[in-house]
Amino acid sequence: MLSDSRTSAGVDNVTIHSKMRIYEVRGQRMFCLLTSGNLSITQSVISLLERDIQEAKEDPNVDTLLNQTNFLETVHYVGQRLRDVRRMHAEALDRAGISFNSNFILGGQIENQPPEIYQIYPEGNAIHASTESPFLQIGELKYGKPILDRVFTSTTSLAEAAKLGLLSLDATARSNLSVGTPFEMLAYRVDSLEVRHRIKFEANDSYLRMVCDRWQEGLIQLVHDIPELDVLKQ
Repeated sequence: MLSDSRTSAGVDNVTIHSKMRIYEVRGQRMFCLLTSGNLSITQSVISLLERDIQEAKEDPNVDTLLNQTNFLETVHYVGQRLRDVRRMHAEALDRAGISFNSNFILGGQIENQPPEIYQIYPEGNAIHASTESPFLQIGELKYGKPILDRVFTSTTSLAEAAKLGLLSLDATARSNLSVGTPFEMLAYRVDSLEVRHRIKFEANDSYLRMVCDRWQEGLIQLVHDIPELDVLKQ
């Protein structure tokens, strides 16, 4: 799971906000929630999720992100909270000419169940990753997607996935000013049911710079090594 931290309401109004939230009951379940789109909408949804978690401490019958029976029910719960926010604010946003455009990715694992990852749309419905479509993206994705399309598969190792994810984010940041560091990464090991590897990469992070510089140098060298068109040799 990777995310950038830049939000933009115009070229002169750029701020830094984390787009990654972690929710866990260690040894029982762990979820990572990524957000994109309108900041006020995503923050409203997160506020409802965290309100429910707090209320459940007094009343265990309250539905929360952390007490659903399985992953699909958890996704439906998040989708319902997104619809709740839509009902509260969509009409006013429409009048202001602002689209209800927030998307979420929810990944993680519940004890004795396989790990899963879903994309949740503004309407509250969702799709899940599969062997044929092994990764999900939200937000500004067109610049970073080609790298993943060419290399990433369902058998890609965790270490290789981390490198590809950083390259994908870096490619996006280079072409779109609304995307930028710090980059946040969660690398989750199946059945650990806890957060062990959460990393923040600032712009000057030595590992991030090394990965991106080597990629760029390799691309330049590869272009040089490709034979020229015969017609251009004349």
